Amino acid sequence: MAMSEEERFRFDLTGFLVRPAILTPDEVAAIVDQADRIRHNPESLPPEHRRIPGGAASLLIDHPKVIEVLHEIIGPDIRLEACGLTWRLKGESHGELHGGARGQADPIFGYRVQNGRIHAGMVRVVFELTDVKKEDGATCFIVGSHKRNFPMHPDHMSWEDGKESEFLVRYECPAGSAIFFTENLCHAGPIWKRDTPRIAILHAYAHLATHWHRLTIPPEVIAGLPREKQAYFREPWIADFRTRPATRNTMERFMGNDEPVVNTDHRS
Repeated sequence: MAMSEEERFRFDLTGFLVRPAILTPDEVAAIVDQADRIRHNPESLPPEHRRIPGGAASLLIDHPKVIEVLHEIIGPDIRLEACGLTWRLKGESHGELHGGARGQADPIFGYRVQNGRIHAGMVRVVFELTDVKKEDGATCFIVGSHKRNFPMHPDHMSWEDGKESEFLVRYECPAGSAIFFTENLCHAGPIWKRDTPRIAILHAYAHLATHWHRLTIPPEVIAGLPREKQAYFREPWIADFRTRPATRNTMERFMGNDEPVVNTDHRS
């Protein structure tokens, strides 16, 4: 198994895991440059690089240090449900505390462990592209809420200074780190407190059989990706029983066909 016993323990106990500095400084610099242009001068980029996950950010789609974790906690058949760029200035926040209320059995968001194996639904991966300290205001979590069995009490639904829950936890990490958390974990993007912006990319991975987000990535961005990266956006199905034997929606089958990724145009 790719995850260490310590990583497995931490993810199960808290609902999140930090893998520090999985990207090189040059990789971080290239993605930050792309992010800066997307935000301030998109015309300086070719059309297929003007949205995440195109361009330099495409290496995040199937980064080995990410995929090996996802294969353990979701399974071998995964899709990339959604991608987004976060550029948060001082004083800005990104969502109140939410999640942790869907129940462990939910097929899309649920979380359970059986026979020594983690079964997570949707898993978010945050790629921090700047150094993060606990007091800065990056993503925070109510630890253990991914396995809760009772309603979240209002006393634990605040991240404000002096009012935050005793179970609220923040992380710190160097630029180029990946933070994994189950969508079933209560989380928030509180007020950013540093003078320099928080630059991060958020991915949402799910099992190939499920579908929550409708893809909004422009078709030209998907078309500009290598075929092996396009495979992470393939249709959400496991088997087609109209054929004999049944056709399996494997990455190998997708790589061997010329079919486009469908539903890439959110206007359709």
